[in-house]
Amino acid sequence: MSFPELPPRKTLPIPPRLPSGVIKIGVVALGAVAVIAILNPFYQIASGYCGILTNFGSVQPTALEPGLHIAIPVYQKIISVSTQPQTITSHEQAATHDLQDVRTSVSVTFHIASADAPGFFRDFRTLDVLARRIIEPTVSNDVKAITANYNAEELITKRDLVDGQIKDLIIRSLQPYHLTIHSVNTANFAFSTAYAQAIEAKQVAQQQALQAQYTLQQTQISAQAQVVQAKAQADAAVATAQGQAQALLVTSQAQAKANSLVSQSLTPALLQQKALDRWSGTMPTYLSAGAPLPFIGSMESVQK
Repeated sequence: MSFPELPPRKTLPIPPRLPSGVIKIGVVALGAVAVIAILNPFYQIASGYCGILTNFGSVQPTALEPGLHIAIPVYQKIISVSTQPQTITSHEQAATHDLQDVRTSVSVTFHIASADAPGFFRDFRTLDVLARRIIEPTVSNDVKAITANYNAEELITKRDLVDGQIKDLIIRSLQPYHLTIHSVNTANFAFSTAYAQAIEAKQVAQQQALQAQYTLQQTQISAQAQVVQAKAQADAAVATAQGQAQALLVTSQAQAKANSLVSQSLTPALLQQKALDRWSGTMPTYLSAGAPLPFIGSMESVQK
């Protein structure tokens, strides 16, 4: 039995083999990429931060600006440090000069400048360590040092002065620790409940005393006004009486002068003439013994 012959099989062309040198270069390149990907020598520093370069852990003195940087793997490392403003608040309890307990809160706002960042990282590494080891103890000591110079009442009446002294002392105390201080804010001073009630009672008593003093002053002013008014009325009455007396005196003097002039002008002859002018010519019906006849005796005296 015979089988038909199969057509001849076509053979595919074999591609040329790469030179061994090219293969080695490719392997090395792939290995280098893999090593770079694993070691990751690229560091990106964001805005608001600076970079701290360390060589085998030794902090270098110059900070790196924001941007892309390359560090030698294993040998070098770059750490980002924030240069943005930070606020740390410390709650403090102290004693006044008159041994009254006082509580307050102090907030310190600061930032770490790029030039100070290497020193900060070398000494503290993180902000938490800086706050725990330096800022909070410094604030506590400075608040106690200032409040001990004042009585409890003076912390209220001299609040601005006390705040300024606390702020200045804290800024001076934190100056060596690579910080740029923006502000130091002190909250209201709080005292014990008993002392707060005593202060309130004292203020009420002072207000009552001021009110009583004001009432007394008003009473004195009113009394003085009444005295002035009474004196004015008395002066007016005296002036009126003096005026009336003067008027009466002038009237009396005028009347007396008039009477004097009249008496000087009334001579016996004039009086006799006036009597004759008014006489009706009728003689009296009855005369007492020895009584002169009307006008006859008078006429004789006038003629004489």
